[in-house]
Amino acid sequence: MLTRNGALTCLAALLALTPIPCAARTPTPSFTITGSNVTMPSSGTATFPFTLTSVNGFAGNISVMPAQPAVPAGVRLPYLEIPGPVHAFVLTANGTTTGTFGILAAIPVPVPVRWNLPPRPDLGERAIWSLAGALLLGVGLRKKRALATHLLLAAGMLVGLTAISACGGQPTLTPGTYTYTLTATEVNNTSATANTTVTVTVPPGIVTNN
Repeated sequence: MLTRNGALTCLAALLALTPIPCAARTPTPSFTITGSNVTMPSSGTATFPFTLTSVNGFAGNISVMPAQPAVPAGVRLPYLEIPGPVHAFVLTANGTTTGTFGILAAIPVPVPVRWNLPPRPDLGERAIWSLAGALLLGVGLRKKRALATHLLLAAGMLVGLTAISACGGQPTLTPGTYTYTLTATEVNNTSATANTTVTVTVPPGIVTNN
């Protein structure tokens, strides 16, 4: 008769002779994104590079979008050259791809359209001269002298205001280190994302216009 201990011994022997295979686990394909920190140069233009890396054979199209940090009011920080739309990159299985985003200290000033037309006085300038001519024609010699005095005083005030405004100097970025976020998303599966952060260090004296 098989005792309890004997049964356990037989069971242990059977398990030793017939191993039970574990179910094979297939790694989930994914991707990562990494970036490099930068310091803003005196030129006010810089780029921070980033790298996308395939993990476990992932292959697909990846979109990357940067985001500026939230800062208190009055803080002047570098702004993204392209805050949107998104950049898209092709990532091959177990491969890498690189890209860059630009950051600028000053907002580009649009260049006005110039038409090839004969030069003409500005409307405001013509109005001023018309008004001055009418006043000169409508008053006598004494009033002309008084008007000339007033015009000289006004010109002096204008020159003074211009000099005062020039003394203020150009605005500069707020010195410090700012953290920008890069978000990578699979184009055909927006739930697959990866994030990284990069820092931009701003030294004193970087001129801006914002």
